[in-house]
Amino acid sequence: MLKSIDINGLYGLHSYTLDFKPERKPYCFVTGPNAYGKTSLLRMLNSLYSQDFKGLSEITFDKFCLFFDDDFKIAIKQDRIYADDPDSDETQPQKVELTFTSSRDDAAEEVLRWGSNQKNDERLSNMTAYLASHPIYLITDNRLYTGGSGTSIGLTLEESMRNYLRETERELNAALQQGMMEEQEPICEAEYNQRKASMQPLIDSVMKYELVRRNPIPEYSEERSAFCHTCMKAVENALDGDLLDKVARLNAFCLIIDNYDFSKKHLELSPYFGFRFKAEDDRASILSFNQLSSGERHIMLMNYDILFDVDDEALVLIDEPELSFHLEWQGLFMTNLEELTGTRGDLQYIICTHAPEMFGYEWAVSVDLKEQSDE
Repeated sequence: MLKSIDINGLYGLHSYTLDFKPERKPYCFVTGPNAYGKTSLLRMLNSLYSQDFKGLSEITFDKFCLFFDDDFKIAIKQDRIYADDPDSDETQPQKVELTFTSSRDDAAEEVLRWGSNQKNDERLSNMTAYLASHPIYLITDNRLYTGGSGTSIGLTLEESMRNYLRETERELNAALQQGMMEEQEPICEAEYNQRKASMQPLIDSVMKYELVRRNPIPEYSEERSAFCHTCMKAVENALDGDLLDKVARLNAFCLIIDNYDFSKKHLELSPYFGFRFKAEDDRASILSFNQLSSGERHIMLMNYDILFDVDDEALVLIDEPELSFHLEWQGLFMTNLEELTGTRGDLQYIICTHAPEMFGYEWAVSVDLKEQSDE
């Protein structure tokens, strides 16, 4: 994970040292007024991890250093080259050069140079290989308005959820069928009922999401105890590993949406329709994604992205998630972030925000750019 960063001369105005303390919490909130570089920080990280050196060169800084928890270090020095004419009033440099220096522990440093008059350097290096193995995912503050209308975004999200549920349904049913081919010995009623009770929450979930058509664990019968045991063992083996993780993500998604208590509507998931909202009216009207409020749509998209789209062990950057959030929803963000980190404990989060309500005023999980700039 990313431990800390140093930024010197951001826009010629600011210098920061940001300690993310990943050993304590897998998330850190970055606060500060407008124009102190919160969004620029996320853009710099996203450009570097994505090896978009041109994008990185478009942000003015002197030096940018990253320190990781495995002792890998990257330092980027930016040189801006202007016209030789001393009377020139140009504000943009004619050329920008980046010098990347990377190392681990006491190993020799590796240097990579790039200039704005060339494409990204495609040479394989320790740094580029390291960055390629560290996924990044940027959730911007305008994600509702990219890639088309709200309607098309909703249809894409609905299709993605439907595909995820259908794939999970196929995997689960294939695993159950495989398990039923392995006959088990008879089992006593007490042990059977105990194991059934422990599995019941998972069974309730897969039935709620219509991943199975009927309860795969039958009521105990002494005459058919071997068959009952075979069913039990098949379910226990099926709902383990990857499938257990997939069901956990579905549960977390529904719990987070329920926590936000969307106004007079509730969420349903199924392999047949993906997701839908039912209004709490006499006709139980079906509401489209486009009929949700902007805040509700932001919540759906952000949490779907994190739970189902983000690669394993990624750095997740979130820019101003409080947009369109009522104060009560801002206060719920930390609770739901803990749910996300409990389900996807492999991820690290850097969240830029103007609202300390988003982290419940727990200043220990935040860094303030204005405070550092004033110092």
